[in-house]
Amino acid sequence: MTDARFFARAFDTPSEPIRGTDEAQPSEMHGIAPPMARFRALGPLEAMVAGGPVNLGAPKQRKLVTLLVSRVGRPVPVDVMLETLWSEGPPPSAMASLQSYVANLRRALEPDRAPRTPTKVLRTSDRGYLLDGHVVQVDVQRFERRTKAGWDAWNRGDPQEALSEFETGLALWRGEAYTEVSHSVHVAAEVARLEELRLSAVEGRCAALLAVGAHEMAVAELEAFTQAHPLREYGCELLSLALYRAGRQADALAVLRANQRRLGEELGIDPRPALQHLEREILSHAPGLDWRPPPAGRTPAAPAAPVAAPRVHVRTPVPPRHTAADVEETFVGREGALRQLAAVSAAAAAGQGRVLTVSGEPGIGKTSLLRRFTELAEAPVLWGSCPGHVTTPPLWPWRQVLGAAGAHCPRQPVPEPVAEVLDGSTRQPPDRADADADADTLRRFEAIVQYLTEASHVTPLVLVLDHLHRADPGSLRLLAHLAESVRASRLLVAASYRSGEAAAPAETSDALARAEITRVELTGLNVAETRALASATLRREVSGTTAEELRHRSGGNPFYLRELIRVLDGEERPSARTAPVPAPVREVVLGRVARLGPVADELLSVASVAGRGFAIDVVAEASSIEIGEALKAVDTIVAAGLIKEHRQRLGWYFFTHALTADVLHHRMGRSRRVHLLQRIRTAALRPRSGNLFSGAE
Repeated sequence: MTDARFFARAFDTPSEPIRGTDEAQPSEMHGIAPPMARFRALGPLEAMVAGGPVNLGAPKQRKLVTLLVSRVGRPVPVDVMLETLWSEGPPPSAMASLQSYVANLRRALEPDRAPRTPTKVLRTSDRGYLLDGHVVQVDVQRFERRTKAGWDAWNRGDPQEALSEFETGLALWRGEAYTEVSHSVHVAAEVARLEELRLSAVEGRCAALLAVGAHEMAVAELEAFTQAHPLREYGCELLSLALYRAGRQADALAVLRANQRRLGEELGIDPRPALQHLEREILSHAPGLDWRPPPAGRTPAAPAAPVAAPRVHVRTPVPPRHTAADVEETFVGREGALRQLAAVSAAAAAGQGRVLTVSGEPGIGKTSLLRRFTELAEAPVLWGSCPGHVTTPPLWPWRQVLGAAGAHCPRQPVPEPVAEVLDGSTRQPPDRADADADADTLRRFEAIVQYLTEASHVTPLVLVLDHLHRADPGSLRLLAHLAESVRASRLLVAASYRSGEAAAPAETSDALARAEITRVELTGLNVAETRALASATLRREVSGTTAEELRHRSGGNPFYLRELIRVLDGEERPSARTAPVPAPVREVVLGRVARLGPVADELLSVASVAGRGFAIDVVAEASSIEIGEALKAVDTIVAAGLIKEHRQRLGWYFFTHALTADVLHHRMGRSRRVHLLQRIRTAALRPRSGNLFSGAE
């Protein structure tokens, strides 16, 4: 959870006209000339010049000006513009089109500018183009000022002023920020920041409503808010307190306990201490929970210097302080995968249910992709996950899904077999015959499929089964059983698993293969996406060379990238090429290698001395491993995604990530590395009766 400096998106509120605003602009307050152009970017872009609206032109021209607005006051490099306007690659005429768009925008934003006079709004710099922040105003800046003022008022004990500031700021929103380019890798980080700012502003507004005694109004807003954002614990805390003050103690406790179950089942964590304390206070009817109006005439003055906030007479939850670990990860790229998810989701909502799988190596972003998709999805999301740190009972992810289905469809009758799964009563007595056990399993599966199908007839549903490579065989069989009849429902079933680690029974694999599953295989981020992620994380523009070096070492794996970028942030003279391997990456790599067994471990260790690319026969000889055994191990390593086979040179392989080779190389002592290097050279130079693989192709 974040604090008041990092807040984001919430509910749509009535739009505010640019003219007639109740807030004087800074330039107007100091007697300076009013801005030459005003933009509204918290929704579809709008512009005003000389008091009238401006036609921003064709879609690509609107994209260009929106990109410039997202970085007002900062130059936007030409290559960033080209990548944003032509995501699939710029055509030969791209530069001419870009220059035409710039000329058109200059005429629109400065209609009275004399020919051959310098432009003041959209200027050229040595690094690209920029909108001059001294003559341009954007509603994003006003929203940030209002949100900061709201939290300042809250911290000095003035909830009424805080409520006014939050409501004024939220009224500026008309839709997604920078709508025209919100999915661009170069704007995604700023969109995510503003969404977080907006969400927390809504939480601040609801806290202020509670503080001034508007409990019923707070309940109405918070119920919708927590349903849309169930993992935001501060919203859950506010809703529970609002329900208690509205005389709904049972509902208040139910909210806290549902949150506790959700955190335990999805993330394997406990609620923060403030929620646990609130539950104890509700159970004991603590007097501090009751609302009391502040003393009449109390107008707290703003402190001249930072001091402890004055004691407020109302017990209202305080936003938890921000820590680096709490910041939501910036999501970049994956436009093609998101389009694919949106297409199958639309088909499912129209009555043609679908099963979709997302696969890839550890850290590639499978869960992040599904979370991003579910944030954009209009249908309710039922999330089930298979944790890796504990052994789970049978059908564990389905228990989570079915529990969420009951919460979304409370009027749907729950069949007895479904209730058995929810209660955990799915183990068969040891003396049951196999035929009877199979009949019970089939009866249970049929009941679950029918229950979910009927629920989807009320409203389309998205079922997410995360980390399916850890699932028990029964959960996989149930997925296969549902896949055979999903077309008759309005269900989208999205399952994620690690490539090379999913060990489904043969009959399950056959059933899933027949079900016409849509498959999404995630690979590493490209250089442009790497650059966007690094720039967003470091909060400064990263050069193309640095992005290429980051991409080379990490293979575009988002987890490896983020850890490597954090190392760069802490270096006095950062270099992606020479930065040390981050400790979390080292632990993950060594864990992946250890799971492959000692033969694979030894081959990879020797290969790391040979270099990023290596010949398997040379590495096998240097490792004293028989070539047949080595080839068998290599197949396993390739399936795990740690190395790839060279397309042109038979018998040659290379590390998927340079970081993997770095970890294994530096794990060994210097003497052993020198010894292995000598063995590799000897093996490579040894005369052979033809290459091992000659004549094979």
